[in-house]
Amino acid sequence: MLSEPRYGGKLPTLESAFEHEGNLLLRLQQQHIAQGLRHVLWGDRASIVSLVRHHLGLATDDACVVLPPSSWIQGAFNICIFVEVIKQGASAKRYIFRCPMPHKLSEEQHPGTVDEKVCCEAASYVWIQEHCTDIRIPRLYGFGLTNGCHFTHVDKMSLRHRVYRSLCRWIHRFFGLPLLSNYVHNTSAPAVMTAYSILEYIGPETGQMLSDSWAECRNDVARRGRLYRGMARIMLSLARIPQRSIGAYRFNTSDSTVTLTNRPLTCSAIIMENSGAPRTIQPRQTYQSVESFTSDMLTLHDNYLLHQPHAVQDEDDAYERFTIRLLLRAVSHHFILPRWRDGPYVLQLTDFHQSNIFVDSEWNVVGMIDLEWICSLPIEMLSVPYWLTGCSIDGIIDKEYEDFDEARQDFLAAMDEEAETTSLKPKHDIPITHFMREMWLSKGVWFWACVRSLNGWLFVFEDHIVPKFSNDKKFITRLKGVAALWQEDVESVVKAKVEDEETYKRELRTCYEGIAQE
Repeated sequence: MLSEPRYGGKLPTLESAFEHEGNLLLRLQQQHIAQGLRHVLWGDRASIVSLVRHHLGLATDDACVVLPPSSWIQGAFNICIFVEVIKQGASAKRYIFRCPMPHKLSEEQHPGTVDEKVCCEAASYVWIQEHCTDIRIPRLYGFGLTNGCHFTHVDKMSLRHRVYRSLCRWIHRFFGLPLLSNYVHNTSAPAVMTAYSILEYIGPETGQMLSDSWAECRNDVARRGRLYRGMARIMLSLARIPQRSIGAYRFNTSDSTVTLTNRPLTCSAIIMENSGAPRTIQPRQTYQSVESFTSDMLTLHDNYLLHQPHAVQDEDDAYERFTIRLLLRAVSHHFILPRWRDGPYVLQLTDFHQSNIFVDSEWNVVGMIDLEWICSLPIEMLSVPYWLTGCSIDGIIDKEYEDFDEARQDFLAAMDEEAETTSLKPKHDIPITHFMREMWLSKGVWFWACVRSLNGWLFVFEDHIVPKFSNDKKFITRLKGVAALWQEDVESVVKAKVEDEETYKRELRTCYEGIAQE
């Protein structure tokens, strides 16, 4: 049985479901698969316990138990299983056994994506532990891949292993070799049916997710100021060291080193691939120029539009969207800074939202979680988080625009303050906040939002980018004819997309009727 698609605890009406930009049929299928995966993981809890005991080096008398599924947390890409450990003479301590969901990561279409995600996330932990000591992140005790490879933090290994790894790390640093991690290939770890990470649990004694108190406290000026400074500190710390390529760090299983040799792995790219878009950027592909990266990202969006069954509403909407896709390429050169087109680049959080930030009761930032989508990206893409005023990216217009601009200025002032007071000075001469202000004035921030955004690009382009070039309210309508240059035989493409939409609505209606009869 497929579970109901719920938003805010309620089943949306069929009409609102039709208007929703996302593919609800796919989400229904994914919910059903996730339920099955949770059932399988619960059935395999004995193996999970054995694996956690092994990675943590627990004694025979130490208790270790997987808590019931009702306590688990299911996110967009992972299931977090709580494991409780009670050592002799100590109080209970929780750990997180984090499992990627293959059906959310296009594993069936592109085998190896799950391991790619785990390796990139592990690399982010290693890199931050090494270079961003001012950022509080959970401790990563160990992780494993679908191919049966397991890696354990050297602290949990023998004294001989710890001394040898410390010596090897010193040699790597001395000779300028790739960063050698503290994670050791563990050939004796028990088998388990999933890729995984074993993480420290950040409990309420440390802090809570920002999302838990966001609605209640976001208008508190003092709390907001502390939040801005904490977020600014994280962004500046990540951007402190210049990067030579556009991409993501990857943990290399052959030698436990971490290198910038993976494609820029963003959550929006994974969602598009998981929705059926052909893979545009290969796992080991990095970029040396902003133009080539931008071109491939726009191509990925084009492919998503072509393969998403619920991509257009009707023929007019199809022509409008195709026109905007074409125009995004036409205007891209206006928003690439010539001096920095070939680097250096900076590390950025591509999924920096309220549930990934931990704060205390006064909104001092005390930690950050979910590091899988950290990428080295063009400096032009570094921007103030759009959600600071509680508005979606495509809703920042009129009064909301004024409110966001005020919040943006406050945030950048906090960044200026943190840049002056931090003890970890940048190893480059990029004036970060200067360029963030410049991208706002040039409207570049909205272009790069279109590159990042899954569904908001349509309105962002019309509301913010078009006015930079024309005051004509019917600008897009008058240019619909240029959609013919977006794809060959565009009339056939439009016809196919309209048929896709009719089929999607018919199948969704049937699904709703089935739910009503249950």
